Amino acid sequence: MRAIRQYEFGPAENLRYEEVPDPVPGEGQVLIEVEAAGVHLIDTAIRGGGAVPFPLPQLPMTPGREVAGRVAATGPGADPSWLGRRVVAHLGMTSGGYAERAVTAQTALHEIPERLSAAAAVAMIGTGRTAVGVLRLAKLQEGDAVLVTGAAGGLGTLFVQAAQRAGALVVGAAGGPDKVARVQRNGADIAVDYRAPGWADKVRAELGDRT
Repeated sequence: MRAIRQYEFGPAENLRYEEVPDPVPGEGQVLIEVEAAGVHLIDTAIRGGGAVPFPLPQLPMTPGREVAGRVAATGPGADPSWLGRRVVAHLGMTSGGYAERAVTAQTALHEIPERLSAAAAVAMIGTGRTAVGVLRLAKLQEGDAVLVTGAAGGLGTLFVQAAQRAGALVVGAAGGPDKVARVQRNGADIAVDYRAPGWADKVRAELGDRT
């Protein structure tokens, strides 16, 4: 199979597209035919050898910690009913997602609804988990007012949507008119440009006593 390989830390130019042996699922693992792989800021930090909240991986390696695709094979002890199903998975610290095929534990699998694309599913397995965790801690209730900064980004987009569904009044802040328009389309009750002078005063005026 083809895979992206990394032999030294540094810029993206260090990555190589190579032919490598197919991975073989071990005990309790499955093999996924990869349709989409996630790329996050933490991935670029790992690639560059920068500061990350865990030990850097040993090189050489195949980067990528999130994949979506179909289960092509199961290892010993894995449930064969997963075969052929569309799934998304976080590979943990093992990486290996930037490849045509990847292995992961059966316990890491989440089935993808037919209406959801592989690309959308793989975005949700990383960013979505963060959003859900933060919103659970926030314990949003109907009628709360929420300010989402960076509301046009991946995480901000999910915060806006989830807060709306919880019945909160959502203020989305983003940088520049194009991003503000995106926040409006995403459903924020109030969308503001944090580059504009006095944007915080505008929000306070809109919210009144709720601030």
